[in-house]
Amino acid sequence: MTTVPSEAETPLAYRAVRGGLWVALSSYWTIGFGFVANILLTRLLAPEAFGTFALATFFAQLLRLQTKLGLGYAFGQYRETSGEAVGTYAVLDGVAAVGGLVLMVLAAPILRRLGYDILVVQAAIVLAFAALAEGVSSIAGTLLERELRFGPTSLYQGIIFPLSYIPAFWLATHGGGVWSLVAQTTTYSVLFLGLWWVARRNLPHVWQMKWRFRRDLARHFLRFGATIGLWFMAGMLFSQLDNFFIGTFVGVTMLGYYDRAYRMAQWPGLLFTSILSRSAFYTYARLQGDQPRLEKTASMVTWAITMAAIPLALAVFIAAADLVVLLYGQRWLPSVVFLQILIAFFVIRPLIENAGMLFGAIGKPTRAATLVWAEVGVVGVAGLPLTLKWGALGTCGAVGLALAVGVALAYRYVSQEVKLRLSSVLGLPLLAGGVVLALYFVALPLFPLDNLSALLRLALKAGYAFSAFYALVFLLQPRGTWERVRYVWRLARQESEA
Repeated sequence: MTTVPSEAETPLAYRAVRGGLWVALSSYWTIGFGFVANILLTRLLAPEAFGTFALATFFAQLLRLQTKLGLGYAFGQYRETSGEAVGTYAVLDGVAAVGGLVLMVLAAPILRRLGYDILVVQAAIVLAFAALAEGVSSIAGTLLERELRFGPTSLYQGIIFPLSYIPAFWLATHGGGVWSLVAQTTTYSVLFLGLWWVARRNLPHVWQMKWRFRRDLARHFLRFGATIGLWFMAGMLFSQLDNFFIGTFVGVTMLGYYDRAYRMAQWPGLLFTSILSRSAFYTYARLQGDQPRLEKTASMVTWAITMAAIPLALAVFIAAADLVVLLYGQRWLPSVVFLQILIAFFVIRPLIENAGMLFGAIGKPTRAATLVWAEVGVVGVAGLPLTLKWGALGTCGAVGLALAVGVALAYRYVSQEVKLRLSSVLGLPLLAGGVVLALYFVALPLFPLDNLSALLRLALKAGYAFSAFYALVFLLQPRGTWERVRYVWRLARQESEA
């Protein structure tokens, strides 16, 4: 009979892998449930509700201090789990959480004077309160994760996440508008406070310590965490600065259309994150001392990303109207043009994320941070004039320009670490994608699809995109393609067995 070792005797690797499985299950559950729930909310709510929520979220996140200080990572990196370490971290992170709400309240009259709608400001204040609740909860979450107790945390999150949508759906069906979206975020954050109860049950030794605040340790946490916090700040700005431009200079209704298109355009990146990112990171880390194998693996993973992302982007691009109508309804058709532009740009986003994984695995995370800040800089500089000139379409162009700069800079850095011939890896998939798209527009007049249902049109267009792309790739390079497929398959199997 097999016995499970006690927590004290459990090997660290076993606990890490077990915790990773819990995190993966929780992530897939929340992604799947959230996907369906947000489709239903989108069909219930008007575009201005999502635009108001997106703009309010930008202000609440911009003024949130906790995520910009990186104190949880500083505490996690610190070797000792003493009462002084816990007490210092808890005080600093708690003060930072409260500070974000204070800043938002102080900024509220300034935003009103600048002409922002009262509904945006009110929603931002409530979201700042939700961020405070989530921030206080995250202290308990950090204590659990430091001890690799991912299971209880993931289970608790998986339970409260669907519960948080109950008030959202009630408000959405009773004319609540933007407050249904605010209610979901706030309910989840308040329920998340129960993580302190989870921590109390699973970490009894922590509560037996005498928590104390130590100034020199506080300075150490702040210095270490600031670097990581700047990275997270860059990520926040890149993902939300476009919302600020559109919501401020175009309007919240157009921002609502743009926001839904932006979420859909992230699907190729989500595919990479959920399937390839974990195996890529740990494989790169294992091979960092073996340059030939590292270079071959980096080449194969880059190729695998393009082989997955390009046909998905093609399918979304040519079936954008049918996809929007099926998921969201006829009134969301203005989102189609934004979706088609953004999906054409976001197809390269997984390549940037892959480069970031490589830099982190080989011990050069500052390179990854540089990439994100470069993208933020491009959006910040180009976003304002392009938005003023062409509205939300100009903002799409700024995002696309930022991603182009990001991928160029990423693989300039990558070429300094590994010999990676992008032309041999990306050339054929990009050529196949271009041919498939051109053939679609040439053949479209010959096969009128307007009389078919939206679901059937979507199935036919997506089927064409995937089948034509893969058929053309195998036709043009059969032997090389099969060799790469077998290599990537072995790579994935080795990671799953590790």
